[in-house]
Amino acid sequence: MMAGETFGNFWTVGTILFFALVYLLPVLYISWVLGRQRRIGFFWSLVVCLVTSPLFGFFIVSSSGLKNAKGCGWCGNTYNEAEFCGLCGKNEEGELRPGFIPRKK
Repeated sequence: MMAGETFGNFWTVGTILFFALVYLLPVLYISWVLGRQRRIGFFWSLVVCLVTSPLFGFFIVSSSGLKNAKGCGWCGNTYNEAEFCGLCGKNEEGELRPGFIPRKK
């Protein structure tokens, strides 16, 4: 197939390659940058982005937990990724989050 051949009025080989690159570049970026930092990993984030779309793949990969979540040193919550813990309300220095009401045991 030559570069000037057409598949109808609009779909030339160059147009197909352009749309393929526009689709694949965000997929590879999301998989490489976000997927390697998350539990889903590079390969599965690549599969998810290719099967769904880069937009939905971004949301799915972003909702996966971090591989190295810092956790909470005060209550032992190993899945904490925020500045303040969601369970005990403390940060790394032990300061209580403003407006946090501790749960009664």
